Amino acid sequence: MADPTPHSWPCPSCGRRVPLRADVCHCGMTRARAEELRLAQPEAVLTPRVARGASDRREALDAMTRDVKLLLAVGVLVMVAGLGWLVFGPRSEPYPAVLGYVDAGPPKAPPRAGPQHPPFKLPWWK
Repeated sequence: MADPTPHSWPCPSCGRRVPLRADVCHCGMTRARAEELRLAQPEAVLTPRVARGASDRREALDAMTRDVKLLLAVGVLVMVAGLGWLVFGPRSEPYPAVLGYVDAGPPKAPPRAGPQHPPFKLPWWK
């Protein structure tokens, strides 16, 4: 429940904050009856829990359906796999420096070895 403000009173039936100008909540609870119920509760119930921590996480997980949990799990796996590929993936060759870089040009052609002769004699007319 929200912190009390000078402009509203808490409805114990539905849990919403009702403006002071309204004596009856939308659920039908009157302000006088809400005050009686508030005073009748033990003090331990009146003090709100400040830190909830793990119970908030448990409530959030319980509120999710199975397909949402599956979608979150697949998303986490894809992110971990992508991060692993970025960190441990294949290394590319470093780019040459931009300033002062001179291209070596195309590779040199291999030397030609004279005329090629077949290993056997071709037709007699040649």
